[in-house]
Amino acid sequence: MILHLDLDSFFASAERTRNIDLIGKPLIVGGRGDPFIFDKKPAKAKKLIQLNQGAFVPSLFHSEHDASSYFFEGNRIRGIVTTASYEARRCGVKTAMSIREALSLCPQAILLPPDHLLYHTLSHEMMEMLGKEIPLVEQYSIDELFGDVTGWIDDKDMYDFIAYLQDKVAREMLLPVSIGACNAKWIAKLATSRVKPYGLKVVHDNEIHDFVKEIDIHEFPGVGRAFGKRMERYGIKTIADALTAKSLFEGWGRQGRDLYARLSGTDHEGVSAKQSRKGVGISRSMDRPILDRKEFYRRVTVMVRHWTHTIERLKVNPTTFFFGIGYEHHLRSKKQYTTYRIFNEQFIQHFAREKFMELDIYLTLPILYISMSATKFLHHDPKAVDIFEFENDKKMHRLDSAVSKAREKYGMDILRSGHEL
Repeated sequence: MILHLDLDSFFASAERTRNIDLIGKPLIVGGRGDPFIFDKKPAKAKKLIQLNQGAFVPSLFHSEHDASSYFFEGNRIRGIVTTASYEARRCGVKTAMSIREALSLCPQAILLPPDHLLYHTLSHEMMEMLGKEIPLVEQYSIDELFGDVTGWIDDKDMYDFIAYLQDKVAREMLLPVSIGACNAKWIAKLATSRVKPYGLKVVHDNEIHDFVKEIDIHEFPGVGRAFGKRMERYGIKTIADALTAKSLFEGWGRQGRDLYARLSGTDHEGVSAKQSRKGVGISRSMDRPILDRKEFYRRVTVMVRHWTHTIERLKVNPTTFFFGIGYEHHLRSKKQYTTYRIFNEQFIQHFAREKFMELDIYLTLPILYISMSATKFLHHDPKAVDIFEFENDKKMHRLDSAVSKAREKYGMDILRSGHEL
């Protein structure tokens, strides 16, 4: 069988592992997308973290904030809810709600800034611990994982086994976890969602139809808004409705056939222990619109510094780059570029600045959003890169390695370019 484990209100639960006084109280963990990345004053201990990601977790971020400086600017309250404890949810607080609205619904809630280092550390520790209990483990997100125990645990013993895992995580890590089990991967995930918080559910093959028949189609993992609306137009409101319309799904091509297989538990999709990284990106929404282009390019420089540091840590060499700008009035300018160079910070700083100058086509409009990403990795092979720049790029790449070690030890702001000042 395949197991799906989902940590209950993970960020809030993680905060309780180090402060038991928070247990039983309404708790809100909020986020702002790390606006402090652009601070002009260097911070001694500003360490960059880039690990497994999850919903509303920025790909690059810093830690160590306090609530008074993080959420409040004068009379303004900024940020969104990333996690609410079940006590806060009973007041109506939901993920992605603004902090202002959340506090109006639950004024007694305790508000905390995120500590992503803690969350990623606990997530990693749980993966390590469960890897000793489950033969094959797949990290699905920061707070979810799949495990395959086929041939390891008999189906008849499955409930006892997942109860053992739940108790082990609670005792050794002080974290509440819900677990679903089924021979079908996505039915296992659905089972978990139906028994949260701190629940257990095993769905055997002959129970799948009865289990899913009354469940709203929108609750099924992977049913997006567009597909959900399409099914509603055909009178499909529950998973049971969908299972009676196989020919309809087959008419929607491969995507429809794959979805029907998942809904019926016949997809035979397995657990993947490792998922290769497709790309590395960083993006930031501005707290205030930026009209001054000097400040815009300073921020681009800051973001590239953090971006290249992460790429250096991952030991990959991207060749395709995507840059994007978001303006007021929902206007955007974006483009993809390909260049075969040995990746190094000096090159990409010049490259990014040049491409953003091309992309900035609405010069009179304030900028609200900046994004950049890199993909299509290759090895440092002189036959695959620009031969005329090879020697200089190789030298700069060695310099990047030394700079990266210094930033790892002393913080991201220990070495900065003049453009940032």
